[in-house]
Amino acid sequence: MRTAPTRLSAARQGAHAKRHAAEILRLSAAAAIVPIAGWMFWAFILHLGPNDFHDYWLAGRLVLQGHSPYDAQALADLATREHLTFLLGGGYSYPLPFAVAMVPFGALPFEESVVLFNALSIAAFGVSVAGWIVWAHGADPLLGRRRLLLALAAGVYPPVYGTVAMGQANLILFPLLALGTALALDGSGRGRQAAGGVVLGVAAIVKLFPGALVVPLMLGRRFRAAGGILAGAAGALALATALAPWAASGSGGLSSLFDTDAFYTNQSINGFVSRLVLATDRSVAIVPGALDPRALMLGLTAAFGVATLWVLWGARDRLGTRRGLALGLGLALVAGTIGAPKNSFWNESATLLCAGLLLAVEAPDLHPGRLGRIDLALLVTWFGCAVAWAAVWAVEPPAAGPLSAVVTLAWSSSLYGLLALWILFVRRLWRAADPAAAQESATIS
Repeated sequence: MRTAPTRLSAARQGAHAKRHAAEILRLSAAAAIVPIAGWMFWAFILHLGPNDFHDYWLAGRLVLQGHSPYDAQALADLATREHLTFLLGGGYSYPLPFAVAMVPFGALPFEESVVLFNALSIAAFGVSVAGWIVWAHGADPLLGRRRLLLALAAGVYPPVYGTVAMGQANLILFPLLALGTALALDGSGRGRQAAGGVVLGVAAIVKLFPGALVVPLMLGRRFRAAGGILAGAAGALALATALAPWAASGSGGLSSLFDTDAFYTNQSINGFVSRLVLATDRSVAIVPGALDPRALMLGLTAAFGVATLWVLWGARDRLGTRRGLALGLGLALVAGTIGAPKNSFWNESATLLCAGLLLAVEAPDLHPGRLGRIDLALLVTWFGCAVAWAAVWAVEPPAAGPLSAVVTLAWSSSLYGLLALWILFVRRLWRAADPAAAQESATIS
């Protein structure tokens, strides 16, 4: 009498799993198709190479050879021996764990290594986007078209294309960011929440700004998840140091990240302030030498950080609910992106996670009308400003001329979009909790 229902239940579960797997495969392909096309366009039409990946590959090879990746001269000498021509910039500027993780890539020839790295990055991005969408919005066939459009939109977001073109590390970190955030937010049990924090900590030791998620987790009383971030970052650093102690030599130079930097890709507060007073080959200083850019940059960044903390503190009672915590995490991540020194346009790929958190709790049915006109306009502004920056990047307008000030300000286009996204999260977080959120009994302990 009990066998038939059990078999029927198992069959239903199997069909459910197959439906989810098929949906994840479909959404993965949708998210990956534009990055793949962009990569092909960059490599085979424009005949350009992945500038940033050179640093990664050289760093991994230096570690493999028993040298420090922070030795800029050794990096340049190795590049010369390998016949690699690229913009060296400040050399390798990531914490040690990433250099150690790049050792397997450094062991391969450069061309094979970059193809493997970008292929893995796009695959990681596609699967992460698909898994997130199914986790946040289900697999109901009625929402199939909306989920597909959302996955396509994620792949169209310009920093994703830039990440692939430059051979940057953002996409390969997406599984860590997505899984870690989902576990910290929805993990059933303290162990899973802590595990989510550890995963986020591993991502934070590479890109640093995801470490800002500690603040809303602490205020939301998810102490294990917050502690997991610190443990994950510290553990990754300790393990890398133990595996390659010689490679940490010269890492104190990472403090230069807090120097001013007017380079056109710098979309943080640092970049905006620096371009106001410092000229580059692509922009003219609007007020050259009028003030100390470092002091102003540090002051504005500190003030912005205090403003974000004030917003989160004011909403701390709501951070104990799923809705409030999701919004708090989104606010902290976009604030970290804005405030992190020398944060490049490519790093804005991570703000897709912010939009994902917003939609997960405010529009689970993916109906844009649920956001209201103002907040929807702010969301569109965030995306549109990234498109505008990419257009400026493609056109490269002349720095000098009657519109020089406009051109200089245009090189910060995506920063304005990030500020719009920050305002959107402030508005949603400070709204009175909706009835469903108010009735949540899952206050974190």
